[in-house]
Amino acid sequence: MKKFSLFFVAFFTVGFVMAQNVSDVKQIGNLNQIFVDQTGSNNLVGRVATSDSPVTFSSQTGDENKATVTQDGTGNKAFFEQGVSYRYPGSYPDGNKNEITINQLGKINSAGGFSLGNENIVKMTQTGDNNYSGHWEWGDKNKATISQTGGDENWAYAATNSSNNTSTINQIGTKNDGSTSQGWIGYASMSNNTATISQVGTSNKVSLADGTAFNPALTGYSSDLWGFGIQQYGLNNKGTAIQKGDENKAAIYQFGDRNTGYINQDGKDNESTTIQEGSDNFANIGVIGEDNHANIRETGNNHTATAVITGDNNSVNVIQTALHNLSGNAIEGNLNTIVTTQSGSNNSTSSWLQGNSNTVTVLQSGDGNTNTNYTNQDFSEYPGSDDSNTFTIIQSGDNSVNTNTLMHGDGNTFNVTQLSNGNISTNNVTGNMNTITVTQN
Repeated sequence: MKKFSLFFVAFFTVGFVMAQNVSDVKQIGNLNQIFVDQTGSNNLVGRVATSDSPVTFSSQTGDENKATVTQDGTGNKAFFEQGVSYRYPGSYPDGNKNEITINQLGKINSAGGFSLGNENIVKMTQTGDNNYSGHWEWGDKNKATISQTGGDENWAYAATNSSNNTSTINQIGTKNDGSTSQGWIGYASMSNNTATISQVGTSNKVSLADGTAFNPALTGYSSDLWGFGIQQYGLNNKGTAIQKGDENKAAIYQFGDRNTGYINQDGKDNESTTIQEGSDNFANIGVIGEDNHANIRETGNNHTATAVITGDNNSVNVIQTALHNLSGNAIEGNLNTIVTTQSGSNNSTSSWLQGNSNTVTVLQSGDGNTNTNYTNQDFSEYPGSDDSNTFTIIQSGDNSVNTNTLMHGDGNTFNVTQLSNGNISTNNVTGNMNTITVTQN
């Protein structure tokens, strides 16, 4: 087998208005290597798109290839494809164990690439403002790591379609946008994917690349719900979004079986949405701070949704549709709101509350549902009793059970409505000026 080994370093200066280095490399064979180092502005690694040659990527076709690009300056561009030829549509030769490493220091830089093959590893690092980074992988056991630090208004996107893929995006700064898609509906082999997006700063978003439509369409949700930052179609997926700062937005959409969605936000004025359509899913939202809003929607069987809130003026909305759903919520703070809606039979919801002037609303339709609310004051951060909290429970169906327990507190209100037959409501309250109203029809 013919093999090529290429070490390529380009330091070209072309007499344009601005200095511009250009590197265009195509390799066919095994065990190839490319190293490109450029310093300055408006440099390019790849081909400039024209009407005759729309391809803007350097290319490697073969096994165990490696490409390393380093650019320092402003307005640089680097594009690569490995193990796939977009210059010859319909022809996709094998390209396994490829690696791409792109480092860009500066601002208004762009980095992108395609990998079609197995066991590819892609790492893109950008430092500065207004940078763009995107990578697409079609194949098994791919890994994509994108890091954007020390700048504002950066955009990162990673997409995979196959099994055992891992996508990680880390962004530090302001008004950054990160998104990833793993698997598409109608395609096979869409399981065991893992996606993690971490953002530190203000006004960041975990959103879909185009920021518009859902696929498939979701009833009851507008098409501009920040897009979906983490999209996963298939089995055994894991999606994680971590944001630290203020005015951030995050969204996870999982369509398939046994998915896990986790969103953690630390700050204020943050928003998050998790939507799962399928079986055996688990959704967790953790909120620390003030004036944050979280939404969870699960459609299917055996779902579990948990929300943990620490702080004031936060809100959580949980919607579960189908059978045997479980929702657990915990509040530590004041003026928080939790609304849980469960439609179906044999569902369960529980709320643990510590603080004042909080509102808990539970709406359950179907037979054999269970609701438990528990308030307790053990921590010194919120001294005194649990006062002026409001609980509203409406259960429509047979053989439902409601239990409210207030260890101590004043001025709390419990409104329980149970419709149909064989329902049970138990209320244990300690304190003064508390109100309990139970209606059973």
